[in-house]
Amino acid sequence: MTANQTFGLLLTVAVAAIVVFGLRVLPRENMQILATIPIRRRADGLWQGKNLTWYGLMQAVAMVFAVALDLVLTCAARVPMRETAVVVGVMVAVALPAARGVAALVERRRGTFTVGGAIFVATLAMPWTALAADAYFGAKHALSIVAAAASAYAVGEGIGRLACVSFGCCYGRKLSDSPACLRRLFASRPAVVVGSTRKAAYASGCEGVPLLPVPAMSAVVLSLAGVVASLLFLAGHLRASALTALGVAFTWRFASEFVRADYRGKGKLSAYQWMALVCLFYATPVVLGLSGETAGADVWLCIPLLGSLLLWAGLGGLGLLVFGFLGISTVTTATVELSVHERFRG
Repeated sequence: MTANQTFGLLLTVAVAAIVVFGLRVLPRENMQILATIPIRRRADGLWQGKNLTWYGLMQAVAMVFAVALDLVLTCAARVPMRETAVVVGVMVAVALPAARGVAALVERRRGTFTVGGAIFVATLAMPWTALAADAYFGAKHALSIVAAAASAYAVGEGIGRLACVSFGCCYGRKLSDSPACLRRLFASRPAVVVGSTRKAAYASGCEGVPLLPVPAMSAVVLSLAGVVASLLFLAGHLRASALTALGVAFTWRFASEFVRADYRGKGKLSAYQWMALVCLFYATPVVLGLSGETAGADVWLCIPLLGSLLLWAGLGGLGLLVFGFLGISTVTTATVELSVHERFRG
C-alpha cells in the first residue's frame, strides 16, 4: 500500500469515526451545553452564567480538521507552506465574520450563524486570493490551492453539520408533513430534538416531534464528497477533485433547502439557495480556467510538516479562535447555584 493510499484510508476512518460519534451522541439532551461559566453574582445569591456550546466545539473541530487536511494536500502537491498559510489566513479572516454577518442580513436575527453565507463569500474570494498569492510568490499553484481547499471544505462542512445536530438548528420538516417517499424512508430513523433550548424547539415548537434528519444527511453527504475529492486530489486529478467537492456541496445545499423547516428568508427559493446556485455556476468555469503545475501528490513530503510544533500551535490557536467566536452562546443563558458538597460540611 502506498503512502497516499494509507493516508486516504486513515482519512476515511477518521472522518467516519467523527460522523458516527456525532450522530450517535450529540442528539442527547445534555449535549447542547458543553460548560457553564459563572459570570455575575445576583442579589438572590445565584450566579448568572455564560454557556459554552458543543456547537462551537464541533465547529472548531471542523475548522481545524479542514485546515489540517488542506495543509497536507497542498504540501503533498509541493505548494510552499508560506503560500498556503497566506491563503488560509485570508479565508479564515473572510469566512468567520461572514458567518455572522450574512445570517444577520438574511434571517434578521442576532446571535445566529450561517455556514452557507460564510462559504458563499469565501468561494467568491478563494480563486482570486490563490492567484494573488501566486503572483506575490512568483508561483503557479492556484489550481492545487483551490482543489485542496475545496476538498478540505467539503470534509469540514460535513463535520461542521454535526454542530447543527447538537444545537438543533438547520432542522428538517416534520416527518408528518413530508412527501410519502421521505416518510417511508425515514420512518424508523427520524431526527427527534430533545430539550427546550434547542432551536427547533424554541423557534418552531418541534421538541419531541419526528423530523427529517437533514443535518445528519448533510454530514454524511458532504463528508463523503470531501473524502472522495481528497482521494482524487492525491491521484493527481485536481480539477475533478475541486468540481466533485464543490459540485456536490452546492447541489446538496440547493436541494436540501427544500426539506428544511427553519426560517430561510422569503420567496420560493431562499437566499441560501440563490447563493448555492451562484457559487455552482461561478466555481465551475473558474476551476476549469485555472492553470497551474499539476505534479503528482506525494504524502511522504508532509512528514516534516506533521512534526512541526509551529503547525500544531497554529492549529490549536485557530481552534480556540473559532470556539471563542462560535462557542459562546448568545441565545441561551444559565442560572448557577454554587454550594459546598454535603460531606465536606462541618
